[in-house]
Amino acid sequence: MNRFLYLCALFTISLVLAGCSTHPPQYAEGSETELSKNSSGDVYLLKGLFNIFSLGMDDIGENLQQKGLKAGVYAGPSWRSLARQITETRAQSGRDTLLVISGHSYGADDSIRLARALDQQGVAVDALVLVDPTTPPKIPANVRRCVNIYRSQPATDWMPWLRGVPVEGEDQSTLVINRDLRASETHEDLLNEVNHFNIEDNPAIQEMVVAEIVAVFRAHEARIAAADRAVKEFR
Repeated sequence: MNRFLYLCALFTISLVLAGCSTHPPQYAEGSETELSKNSSGDVYLLKGLFNIFSLGMDDIGENLQQKGLKAGVYAGPSWRSLARQITETRAQSGRDTLLVISGHSYGADDSIRLARALDQQGVAVDALVLVDPTTPPKIPANVRRCVNIYRSQPATDWMPWLRGVPVEGEDQSTLVINRDLRASETHEDLLNEVNHFNIEDNPAIQEMVVAEIVAVFRAHEARIAAADRAVKEFR
């Protein structure tokens, strides 16, 4: 079997196993850094091609769980089943909790597809946190905030693989932030350390992703606290 047929076979197997390789969001009890009880919500982390090249997403998931967040790591091609699961769960619970989606490489592309599928069901996404998307669609209007962390490769970005590229929203209501490591003086040291295959495995990048996700929940906590204060003052 030549290399092309072998890769096609692997890709087919990954699609079949996608639904079996998911890990439902878990809650880390008793973490010293856990957020408050007001931080209810779910974080979905999607891996890239073949579900084997984005192992750093596992570390990010564990880090978020240690902070008290519900975070699950999934195969990128499972985005269709995840969209159904999220929609059904919210319909059954009758309430909208925070929803954050993140992904690396083709998993970042699939994160956008998941958001669009949720848009068709009227489900809002509080934040997308992308890492080196490869062939990203436009960010749908149901996404409130999108942060894209990537490393541009001017010599090879014309190819639709092994690259990180900027994203754009289809509606001005979405705040889209593209952070190219190459254009940032703060992260010059990372340029020699990261490439498309290991960017999500780099501790500094993982810290950025975790910080972005935690910030969404912190902001939610702040809004609830402000509302509580306003009610008490009114009384």
